[in-house]
Amino acid sequence: MHTSARLLLPLLILSATAAFPADPLPPATVLAATVTKVNDGDSLEVQLEDGPARVRLSAIDTPEYDQPYAAQASAALKALLPLGARVELEVVTRDQFKRIVAVVWKRADGGQRTNVNETMLRQGHAWAYRRYMREPRFCDLEAEARDQKLGLWAQPVSDWIYPPEWRFVKNGEIRLLPTPYPETREHCLAVLGLAGAATY
Repeated sequence: MHTSARLLLPLLILSATAAFPADPLPPATVLAATVTKVNDGDSLEVQLEDGPARVRLSAIDTPEYDQPYAAQASAALKALLPLGARVELEVVTRDQFKRIVAVVWKRADGGQRTNVNETMLRQGHAWAYRRYMREPRFCDLEAEARDQKLGLWAQPVSDWIYPPEWRFVKNGEIRLLPTPYPETREHCLAVLGLAGAATY
């Protein structure tokens, strides 16, 4: 990454935090819902008991629509959560777009539950969202998928572009993408230490 970009990214994160304060919900909130639409690899729409809602999966980030592997990540979430799937939303917060940010659990007959956020990581369809995640194990899950060359990690290293960096370029907040580099668990953990309570 260019030196100027490395210095600028933390400032951009702090300014985004100040501009869009999160709207926290009680951490114990769990909502039953039915999937009505999957928008991309990390967001969907659901029907709650009291009406429709938009949901952002917490702690993961998938490629943007115009990035390599975006279509595959979206298809993976659609396969995990077909229309009509019953889910439970373990609410983390609300973001500046009024989406519910949550751990999404898929419910199956018999009471079994599948953590969809972790499944997307395990299968290599998502990055651990370094700015917001709180648990180092997400770096471990990402690294395991990368070591096995699953999902997006089977792509050339030149396509390994962390989605927030892509967004910064698209929004004009930095001029150049960082030089692609082989991501590592150690780097993921190092950046985790900078994570703060910001918006998605």
